[in-house]
Amino acid sequence: MDEALGCLTRLRDGHSRGRPAPNKPCLLLAIICEIQAGHIISPRIAIDDRLIARYHDLYEAATATRQSANPQLPLWHLRNDQGPTGPLWSPEFTAELGALEAQLGQPKSIGQLRERFSTARLDETLFQVLQDEKTSREACALLVTRYFSADSRAHDCLHAYLTTALESGHYERHPERLTGNVKEESQKYARSAAFRALVLEAYDYRCAASRLRYITPDYRYLVEAAHLVPFAESQDDRPTNGLALTPNLHWAMDSHLIAPGPDHRWHLSPGGDALVPDNRWLCELDGKPLVLPRDPRRQPDRDALAWRLDHLQR
Repeated sequence: MDEALGCLTRLRDGHSRGRPAPNKPCLLLAIICEIQAGHIISPRIAIDDRLIARYHDLYEAATATRQSANPQLPLWHLRNDQGPTGPLWSPEFTAELGALEAQLGQPKSIGQLRERFSTARLDETLFQVLQDEKTSREACALLVTRYFSADSRAHDCLHAYLTTALESGHYERHPERLTGNVKEESQKYARSAAFRALVLEAYDYRCAASRLRYITPDYRYLVEAAHLVPFAESQDDRPTNGLALTPNLHWAMDSHLIAPGPDHRWHLSPGGDALVPDNRWLCELDGKPLVLPRDPRRQPDRDALAWRLDHLQR
């Protein structure tokens, strides 16, 4: 084991119901997953929606509940722990609050915490060793064994989640590999997770048709990742073969009632009758522009859009 990982076994984590509290280990596991997914690329870590959502996922795997995750707690208290070469976690307070750091009480919500700081620095030595995929896997195993071994359900759920998450991270860093036949079930899950993460992030969790963007208080997203050319036909999980859509519009597209075209506009099946009140939610999309990712590398493939338009119900 890399000596730099030893700090992960010495967290001032407190206890919950006689067992180590899950907050700090789940946050560190979330950070490791995001490093391996290529989302965190430096020791200076943004406290963004993606990291907080990942923390909720891991907390739910560990505790079988999501609502009591309270990410502000580990994001605040991790600063009391030591890393290999200094503080494990150093919040970068706003200029107004920096001088008052010692007087600040525990934040009551993630919103209140973000008012104090939106970035923090992970111990640089620890960050550097976590760049290595093998070392990251060792770090995850160490955290799960040290803090969750007394709960077999939590241990097994975290192991299953992390196995998929780290494999998915490999695909997120190399989206060009998200095509071709899937040989193993684990590969299928990892590719599907990478497809979802890449598509939703590309669209900033906003529906490509309705423009709706909603994240619940426990960090669940309203939108889903929808394939343009179905996976069964294309074997293509690259983000350019996907759109972010709300569940009802995902269903409508897969039922060929609506389709995005190469003209980057939505098209309605001729069978949609605008005079029927129940059809209006679809008819209003006809001719509306398709919401596109800012990154041109993530924008939908024109051939995939043409496939959808060709399969619109006539």
